[in-house]
Amino acid sequence: MRLWVFSFIIGESLEKAFIFVMEENKNIGNKPVKEKMDWRPIISFYAKTTAWIFFPLFFGAIGGGYVSKSIGSQVIFFIFVVFGFVITCFGIYREIKQYKKGLDIKDGK
Repeated sequence: MRLWVFSFIIGESLEKAFIFVMEENKNIGNKPVKEKMDWRPIISFYAKTTAWIFFPLFFGAIGGGYVSKSIGSQVIFFIFVVFGFVITCFGIYREIKQYKKGLDIKDGK
């Protein structure tokens, strides 16, 4: 088994370092090979949470800008952006809850 160690030094001190370790798994003798990790659920989760961050805030800012220009009040713009932020928080909470539920089902808990 070979190990690759990558470190990313923050600042000038070795005390503040992140160390990432990757294993190369080979079938040596009777030892089983670890399964490859399926990245699709993780990428899907990332895409969904990114969409929940971007779209409500984007449409809140666009809609708030349009309405505030037509009415002439910046308060309306702020209300739209805050509403978009609330929708973003709800969506992220929902996605995390669904992702955890999927992990629990997969682990058999």
